[in-house]
Amino acid sequence: MNKVGKILVANPLMPQTNPFAKSVIYIYQDDAVQGTNGLVLNKQSNHTLQELCADHNVIYPEDRSKIYLGGPVNPSAMVLLHSDEWQSKNTAHAGKNLNISSDKFMFIKMATGNLPVYWRMHVGMSGWAPGQLDREINGVFPYNKSHKWLTIEADDDIIFNYDGEEQWNKALEKCSQTMFDQYF
Repeated sequence: MNKVGKILVANPLMPQTNPFAKSVIYIYQDDAVQGTNGLVLNKQSNHTLQELCADHNVIYPEDRSKIYLGGPVNPSAMVLLHSDEWQSKNTAHAGKNLNISSDKFMFIKMATGNLPVYWRMHVGMSGWAPGQLDREINGVFPYNKSHKWLTIEADDDIIFNYDGEEQWNKALEKCSQTMFDQYF
């Protein structure tokens, strides 16, 4: 089953020492050869979009938009998850009504006020080798039930309207409702 457009929700049993504890991750690539890639949605960095643009010699207006920590893989990569009406030079489809972009031109466009309707900027990403995420989801050795990811269909509300632990709680509520709806 292709996981593009799914959200992974960290199991409440996941130990707090695990760096993915209470994480909500959007999956934008799932390939049997290259593996799976996603972005942690609910872990903010201490940096703003204005600072990130300045690092690329782009002047961005005063703004408090936070940058999110997409995951531990390639921590210098900048990935913009956004609504699909907007494009940059390096934009790829990332699920129903969503794209990802990753290039300097996106900073220039955004600095001039040309913004996607919905967006969230990330540094780094999360990645799994082919088959690894399936083993984690199913709790197959060496993973166990505390590592099992819960999965739900992505929606703009969960992706763009919440942060931090509140986003994780909303995603857990949606998992519970989805399970309930399957049986009743």
